Formats: sequence, C-alpha cells, structure tokens
Amino acid sequence: MILHQLTKKISAPFPYTRGFISEIISTLKVCLLATLLIFLLKPFGLEGASLSVIFGFGFAVFLSALFNIVISLYLFKYFINQEKWCVWKEISRAIIYLCINTLAIILFADYNFDIELNTVTVLRFIGITILLAIIPISIRVVRINNWLLKNKLEEAQQLTGILKGRNQEKKEAALELKSNIVNDVVKTTNNNLQFIEADKNYITITELVENKIKNSLLRLSIIKALEQIEDDNIIRCHRSFVVNLKAVTSVTGNSQGLKLILNQTLKAIPVSRSYKKVVAEKLSAMK
Repeated sequence: MILHQLTKKISAPFPYTRGFISEIISTLKVCLLATLLIFLLKPFGLEGASLSVIFGFGFAVFLSALFNIVISLYLFKYFINQEKWCVWKEISRAIIYLCINTLAIILFADYNFDIELNTVTVLRFIGITILLAIIPISIRVVRINNWLLKNKLEEAQQLTGILKGRNQEKKEAALELKSNIVNDVVKTTNNNLQFIEADKNYITITELVENKIKNSLLRLSIIKALEQIEDDNIIRCHRSFVVNLKAVTSVTGNSQGLKLILNQTLKAIPVSRSYKKVVAEKLSAMK
C-alpha cells in the first residue's frame, strides 16, 4: 500500500516549467541560500576568505543555475514530451542541476585556492551532496506539486460553477475553413465545431454532429484557421489547440494546468499558462 502510494505520488504530472521569471526567482533563492551556507560553514578552507570571494561562490552558483534554466527552457524542451513530465522526472532534473551547481562551486574553489582536486575527490563530494539533498529535494518537489494541484483544482471548480449557471442558448452560424495551399474546404457551424488541433502543417477539425464525432483533416496552420473564424467564443487555448468555449461543459486540471472538458466522448483540451487568463475571462463573460 505504501509503495503504491509512493509510486502514485512520484508519477503525478508536474509542470515542466513555471515560466522564465519564476525559474529565475527560484534560482536567486537557491543562490542566496548557497552563499549563506558557504559564509557560515566555510568549506574548502575559507576561514579567512573575504566577502567578495564568498559572494563569488554565490555568483558561480547563479551562472551554473542560469545555464541549467536556459538549456532546460530553450533546448531540452524540443526533445521531451512536456505533458508526460512528472514528479520523479522533476526530482531527477533537480538532482542533476544540483550536481552541476556543485561542480561549479568546486571549480571556483580550485581556481581561487588551488585546492588538491582529483576525479575521486570530485565524485565523492558530488555523491555526498546528492545523499544529503535527495530527501529535501524530493519533499520540496512533492510540496510544490501539491500546492499547484490545489490551486488548479480550485480554479477549475470556480470555472465549472460559472459554466453551470450560464445561458445555454446558442445562435448557430456557418463556418468555413479553406486551405491556403490546396483546394480543400471544411464547412461546419459554431454549434458543431468542438475544437481544432494543430499537427505541423495540418489541422484536425473535430465536430460533434448529431452526437457523433466527425474529424476533418485540412492543410492549414492554426493561425490561418483562426483568421477565418469570426466568433469570439472560438479561441486559442494552447499552442496546438483552438477550442469552442460554447462546447465546454466543465473544467478540470492538475499541477500542469487547466483542462477543458467538452463532450464526454472527446478528450480534455489543455489550457497553457499563456492563454489561461483569456480563457478564464471568456468563460466568466458567458454567464
């Protein structure tokens, strides 16, 4: 039972990033803590070191952490599935980043004090750091995940309450999406259209016609598709999704963000952080 609960905890979804600003703020907190610890503990024979040298250690940590952030946000994201990112992966990433930060501290100490370093010493120091940090890091990641999950569920509950009290009257209007490359056209209505999903140079248009799902593939970018739709309730909610807010029946979520539930036979549509405010405002205006 305990093993099952632990597995469930570390397999829970976790946001790959909380945004560049949030990452920088967290990094500054870590750097301040690292500088404070170096000032108090005086490792590497720093008993007589000046404050400038001690702050130099903090700056070394900051540069290595900034390197981690840039690599994570602007390089690694192209090689992973962010929607499958979870707690244990975040813990692993945090430990790897800690090792890089630790290596930066060791190199800075070696540069300033010419300490005797060899591969065994470096690996031993990094290993001890991991052993001391793995439990605090794991607890921190799980607590952050619980906090994010609580907030997202509260937001989802509020929006679902708004949806239950909204006016269900839907004025039907024709929609026509034309490919700008080939001579293809998809005709639908604002009542039938559920969502549009982008996949490279194509979009999949999902409709619900007489309680039956209909998918149409069209060679068209999601940006060009939006330009052809004149309906304030059909908006972009994610880099890969356009959703018809009139088709939304409820809102759910996890620590990664909100998800819009349409018809129960359709998949949940993700709402990315950059579109959350617009989606929430639009749904609130539909009372």
